[in-house]
Amino acid sequence: MSILGVGESPSDGLRKGVVVNLDKTIASILAATVAAERMAGQRIESVVVSLGGTHTWSQNSTGVVAVAHPDHEIGEDDVQRVVEASRAISIASDRQVIHVIPRAYTVDGQDGVRDAVGMTGRRLEVETNIITGAQTAIQNVIKCVHGAGFDVEDVVCAGLAAGEGTLTQQEIELGVCLVEIGAGTTNVVVFNEGTARHLAVLPVGGNHVTSDIAIGLRTTLDEAESLKLNYGHALPDVIDHAEKVEVRQVGGDRIQALPRRFLAEIIGPRMVEIFQMAREEVRKSGFDQLLPAGVVVAGGGSRLMGTMDSAQAVFNTSARLGQPLGLTGLADKAHGPSFAVAGGLVKWGARAHAGYSNTRQPATFGNTYQKTVRWLRDFF
Repeated sequence: MSILGVGESPSDGLRKGVVVNLDKTIASILAATVAAERMAGQRIESVVVSLGGTHTWSQNSTGVVAVAHPDHEIGEDDVQRVVEASRAISIASDRQVIHVIPRAYTVDGQDGVRDAVGMTGRRLEVETNIITGAQTAIQNVIKCVHGAGFDVEDVVCAGLAAGEGTLTQQEIELGVCLVEIGAGTTNVVVFNEGTARHLAVLPVGGNHVTSDIAIGLRTTLDEAESLKLNYGHALPDVIDHAEKVEVRQVGGDRIQALPRRFLAEIIGPRMVEIFQMAREEVRKSGFDQLLPAGVVVAGGGSRLMGTMDSAQAVFNTSARLGQPLGLTGLADKAHGPSFAVAGGLVKWGARAHAGYSNTRQPATFGNTYQKTVRWLRDFF
């Protein structure tokens, strides 16, 4: 993938991955997309959208069908029917299926089949991982994107997009846990034997670390964020007692010199808590001892010094930083763990154009509305 343009803006209007202010969210989308368009010299028509928030979760399902062809050769239509059959699960009326991920097929009792097309059999079964989300949360995200003047091509869970962007095929085959630490939430996805086996979203992220610092050091959130990025460390024991940082206190110009170790003692426990919650999700999935490729930590929250060491200590396995893979062009502009999801979305969209689509979101607004919004946006 060749990167032509990159745009960034603060994610105003979102809280814990969910839209809480439509106007601010639309403004954030426009700020980022306009910057990317200017750099690329191209007009964006449609987008692939990432979906976050603790309202998304996954569950396992199975589907069974009889092979329809007279010669009992399994065709694409049989595979589509069996996957569709697995969707027939009981979900609440306010929830919506986002992804149906086939894990493995069984042909006449022979399990572990990766690709059943072309095989001969009478009975076809499939195990799938079905990811659902709250309808209103999904519709609000799509509404914001439409409000900014773009068509929605696909909606992808942020955890799956991060996996697409940062993991190698070998890691996905062997077994790996991806921990994507965002601003308000942390995505935990377990991959094994080539597919996503378990997905969960934790209600903690990088903003909680910033908030802890602001409360602990009695400073503003902006100052706390700056301290976290410039001097933060997840391991208090490695910080020299004599090292100091200057902290601007709330409600005045008073600057106080505090030991840098204080900062690490606030950050460390929160990072350990995030990884312990992620480890518990892995244990629930049943893949606790089946992760030979270790842990990959991505997202903006992973930029803190000492994060990999903290992850290794909690998971008791190897850990590496997840950065976008396979990007060329202006890849240096989209470098670093913060771009894990964005890089994955680009790859996801490219695969969809190549004839693959895991899920397709129906448009909620008409094409006329889209064209009108885009015309107004171009005009102004």
